[in-house]
Amino acid sequence: MTEIVKADELIRTLRTSENALKREQAARALGHLGNQDSVSALVEALADPNKKVRKAVIWALEQLRDQHLVEGLINDLNHEDPEVRRAIVNILGEIGDRDGVEPLCNMLADENLYVRKEAIIALASMGDWKAVDPLIDRLQDSDLYVRQAAAKALGELGEMRAELALKNQLENEPELIVRHEIKVALARLAGGD
Repeated sequence: MTEIVKADELIRTLRTSENALKREQAARALGHLGNQDSVSALVEALADPNKKVRKAVIWALEQLRDQHLVEGLINDLNHEDPEVRRAIVNILGEIGDRDGVEPLCNMLADENLYVRKEAIIALASMGDWKAVDPLIDRLQDSDLYVRQAAAKALGELGEMRAELALKNQLENEPELIVRHEIKVALARLAGGD
């Protein structure tokens, strides 16, 4: 019972305190407690204006890894704040649950380039080959850093069906840093790591 009361107090502090240090400490404490009821408050706090609080919230959510957390995070991927979407994408990548692969693939079309790039990084870290075709599509992204991240991810995944797409993109890619990353990815696919 005291753990529930403590969790309630911490959630209240996280939601209402004007002191950023207290909000940060509350987030970390919730992570240590492992109380699943705190997930929604932590997800809300991903939009906190203080960077240290947001980092503490991300850490706390990573400590609460379980199926319910993954489902809740997936449901929050449509949050209006791109920073919150980006943080959720990052956490899903850290957790690595396969239920997150398809929703992360959907995030590759997000209007925010930082969310798209974070989704690419998350998918690469998960290593699921279902992400290859959506990542190939990102080689045509309007943002060069998203294209660069997609090329790197395809090299890391090591799926040979990406080779032709990478070669085609290399011929048409106007940006030097993207061409370089494509060459590195092709070398990885050829076993040159």
